[in-house]
Amino acid sequence: MSLDSCYSRESNYDEQSIDSDVSDENWVRCDYDFHKFVQIFTESSIFNGFIMTTIMLNAMFMAFETDIDIKANATLLFIIADDIFLGIYTVEFILKIYAEPVRYFYSSYNIFDFIVLIISYFPAIFSGAGGGDSGVDFIRVLRALRALRTLRTVSFIRGLQVLVTALLDTIRKSVLNVVLLLLLLMFLFGIVGYYFFGSSDKEHWGGLGPAMLTLFAYVTVDGWTDLQQSLDDKGLTGSRFYTISFIFLGHFIFTNIFISAIIMNIHDATEDDREEQIRERVMIVHKKKEYMIKKQHDDVKQMLEKQQGSRFSNFHEMMEEFQRTLRHDDYVIMVDLATNLTWLETFITSLDHQDNTIYRLQQLNFEVSKLLAMDFELKLRERYGTS
Repeated sequence: MSLDSCYSRESNYDEQSIDSDVSDENWVRCDYDFHKFVQIFTESSIFNGFIMTTIMLNAMFMAFETDIDIKANATLLFIIADDIFLGIYTVEFILKIYAEPVRYFYSSYNIFDFIVLIISYFPAIFSGAGGGDSGVDFIRVLRALRALRTLRTVSFIRGLQVLVTALLDTIRKSVLNVVLLLLLLMFLFGIVGYYFFGSSDKEHWGGLGPAMLTLFAYVTVDGWTDLQQSLDDKGLTGSRFYTISFIFLGHFIFTNIFISAIIMNIHDATEDDREEQIRERVMIVHKKKEYMIKKQHDDVKQMLEKQQGSRFSNFHEMMEEFQRTLRHDDYVIMVDLATNLTWLETFITSLDHQDNTIYRLQQLNFEVSKLLAMDFELKLRERYGTS
């Protein structure tokens, strides 16, 4: 089917449309109703909940598969379950790519899901092709990459997306600079440690490489007490000052810098996500408004079409009959109704009366306050006898 045959051009409104902002000609897909249904379905909480449950079940099966006894007794079950999970992910991809052919690849999470789906097909392809021992090892690696499916959970939980975005921004913007500065500091202390302790403790300080490895243990504060004890046993004076100085700079200072960078990026990512949620809500309200306006235009169009053979003599009588059929819970756009001249005149007159009433109440309040002040002053004079 060609692209032209899948779209049709039709006029939705008359030339004298009620709302000039609404176009009178729209391009409509031949499968518009089904495409709209797929769009709504793929964005629904039911569909996302089903995919989320599938990911959790897949993770459970992969965890059970790591047990040798369970895998030996239920090998066929694991193969069938993996094919079912792969089929569900494939159907999900087809539905989403059908709903949004272009916008699907705008999201980095969708691209990640697509890559994981492609990787999931590789074991079946290469297992059929064979390849000897090297092929078996390669298939084993590809099967291990199936664990990436669990990371798809991030694309369904917005809070995790905020954290992942903050971590990626931290790595891209701040981590490289912090790590570079830390390496320079370790290089400096490594040279100093080589000259101070290299002749006595060649295992940990006998060269730049061992010294850098020892300093990395100081940065992680993992086993640094044993390293310091070995220096004390060799009678190296001043080693404690050296160790404390580097741990203070390398561990406390740089660790806090890294954490502060993450916190700032998490704050920025949270603010961006809040703004995105506000934009999405505004878009939803805008779509609802467009839907209601279109519905009213369609209703008016149908009434105009029925007017020729109806019992109404003019459009005004028809609108009165239409208003009597409205229920209290019907959506009504009040823009056109508020342009009635009689209604505007009455509303403006009511505003004038309201301003006049507020002004009089203010004057009355001033008089009451003045009388209370005068009464309070009179009572003070009577009590203290002052003139």
